[in-house]
Amino acid sequence: MKSMNRGCCPSHPGAEAQVLFGAADPITRDQFEVVKCADCGLARTSPQPSPDELDRYYPAGYHGASKRYRLGLDRSLSVIHRNRIRRIERLTGGPGRVLDVGCGPGRFLDQMRRRGWETRGTERSAGAAQLARDVLKLDVRAQDLDELVAEGTSYDAVVLWHVAEHVHDPATTLLNIARLLRPGGVLMIAVPNFGSPEARIGKSAWFHLDVPRHLFHFTPATLRNALVEAALEPREVVHAAPEYDILSFLQTTQNRLGLPANLLYDVLRRPQARLAHVGGDSWLSLVAVASAVPLALAGFVWAPVAAALGLSATITIYAQRPTSVAGD
Repeated sequence: MKSMNRGCCPSHPGAEAQVLFGAADPITRDQFEVVKCADCGLARTSPQPSPDELDRYYPAGYHGASKRYRLGLDRSLSVIHRNRIRRIERLTGGPGRVLDVGCGPGRFLDQMRRRGWETRGTERSAGAAQLARDVLKLDVRAQDLDELVAEGTSYDAVVLWHVAEHVHDPATTLLNIARLLRPGGVLMIAVPNFGSPEARIGKSAWFHLDVPRHLFHFTPATLRNALVEAALEPREVVHAAPEYDILSFLQTTQNRLGLPANLLYDVLRRPQARLAHVGGDSWLSLVAVASAVPLALAGFVWAPVAAALGLSATITIYAQRPTSVAGD
């Protein structure tokens, strides 16, 4: 029987919280627990650092530079991005005004601009926002959604790409996004899939767990529930993210086998974008790279099967604000 304690779920603050397992930050080694709300089933990291405390868990390399990866991986992302933009455009009817919340260095937003979108971005890191402005000349600012809502501008599309798991109150974030979207506007939201076999087997070694930066851990059901509660209607669900799926399979397996946490991921990142120092035990880095070859073959077999069965390590939902909302 898992232990229970009084939780602080944003939607059910008085609900019991079931302790699932303990987990350590792979960078600082600080200890946390992953707990699940007994009422709504949403899992979260406990204790959750305050916004000020959380800053120290984001090393400079977390946000990365304008180019993060080796081996031409940044270039391959452009093809993947185009497919996602086309999905958004099918639902919105074409280019319009887009807001990318937590846009990082702005590469996705830059591609939307190239397709005719009027772009705006936000980023929690003032440095990353400045980088996007300086390198890509994008309108990216370090500001809260409350400020954007107060501006009164509406958007045809909002992008929340692997950001919802980082915010302290996902429910309020989604409500604000619903206010920012025009009627018929589309939210593209992606999160790690805590309900996937990879997450259940990996537990504290799961690549996407990433405590305490990931404050919440969504399953398809809890993500859908959060969208519906914000009056956003899920239209399309995609269970494939090529830039994550194979790497996540590889890294979770290596973590479970006892290699230093997320070592391969750090090796693949450019030096200026690394999360931890790779050096010293260089032979372990060689082991990580060498073992990645056979593991990648297994991953290429598993990833499309997992996607077809809705069991992949990530989930993307395209949700739409209804064309008429009570109270509008």
